[in-house]
Amino acid sequence: MKTSVNQPTEDDLEYYIGFNLKLLSSIGLKCSLEKNLKSLGLINKLPTFIMCIHGLIFFIFENYFIRDIWSSDKTLAMQILSQEVSNIQCISKGFFLAFAIERMQNVFQEMQYLWKTYRPSQDNRKKILLGAHQTFSFCKIYFFVLLSCSISYFLCLIPSLFNLAQQYRNREANNYTYDFSQRLGLVKYPFEIPNIPTYLLIVFQEAFYLFYTAALFWVSGDTLFAQSVTHICLQFKILKYDIDATFNREDMRDHLSLVTIVKRHRDLLRICKLIEEVFSPIILSIMLLSSLNLCVNVVGIRGTIAKENYQETAINVTIFMLTFLQILFYCTFAEKISEETRSLADTIYNCDWTVKNYKLRFYIQLIIMRCQKPFYCTAYGFFPIGHLQLTTVLNTAFSYYMMLQTMN
Repeated sequence: MKTSVNQPTEDDLEYYIGFNLKLLSSIGLKCSLEKNLKSLGLINKLPTFIMCIHGLIFFIFENYFIRDIWSSDKTLAMQILSQEVSNIQCISKGFFLAFAIERMQNVFQEMQYLWKTYRPSQDNRKKILLGAHQTFSFCKIYFFVLLSCSISYFLCLIPSLFNLAQQYRNREANNYTYDFSQRLGLVKYPFEIPNIPTYLLIVFQEAFYLFYTAALFWVSGDTLFAQSVTHICLQFKILKYDIDATFNREDMRDHLSLVTIVKRHRDLLRICKLIEEVFSPIILSIMLLSSLNLCVNVVGIRGTIAKENYQETAINVTIFMLTFLQILFYCTFAEKISEETRSLADTIYNCDWTVKNYKLRFYIQLIIMRCQKPFYCTAYGFFPIGHLQLTTVLNTAFSYYMMLQTMN
């Protein structure tokens, strides 16, 4: 019988990161908070790479469909283009996450060490754990929202399957002809669907790909970024609490405390840099593609409303909201880490450091000067991510939209 002896508690990092570790394991990227894990080879990344190749094949078929209907139905072409951009975003997340999983493993190990070594005091424990719980709950809600959207999208096909069953019952009267045009993916295959088993096989592989990419690729990268940033920010908060407690008392350990604080600050910045290295390619692809996705969804919403096709309108609205939520997700958490690194200088400055001896005051002034330069999470160093970047993405989406309106 299993016991709860080894179950993680809310004071353990695994309690919060365990959900993300399960998501990564479901796509073959098995990670651990412990060191010396030797299961991150090519064989573990193979499921992710296979689904990325699957997505690229879908991308080709989507382009094939756009080419055929562009001149006759631009509204449908915009819907396909929206699906195509979302598909590329999912592929990018899966591929870049698999490519950088070893570095992510290092981040896990570093965070585990910090969580075990520098725990919050009893006075601040409730505030720290509240921040961890909020992000943990938000990530779970985010996962179930994406999962619900995927299931709802699949349920839209149920009436078509009932119609197909009705056609099969009346197959002799219908001269054994069936309608195979209704599918989950807006793609055009380079072959005809000859029979019902082939149709069902195509439908279920599309459903599996939709679930795998939307509920796993999409969510894994986003929630992993949120959790990583949150726990580093919490470590910055713990450091600020410790600084306040250390420099507002008189003892003979000031120099040793100062050395420890400098080392902790340096380690936290190093982990921030590791997180940036892991997520920079994902963030760059999101920022470049999200503006286009928002634009084509607005065009698709207008077109489907004009045609009174409200089911497709709902799909476009859902993709629009998820794309916007994704941008907001990354910009908000990236801004959070910049604010935490910036506020560290204020914490040190507000302490009683001016009453220390000259040597300590000099070192503290150097720390303040270093902390005044906040850490910015960037997209491969091209531009920092934050609330300002959110405005830039929305302005770019509006520019794309106006350009399309001018072309029409």
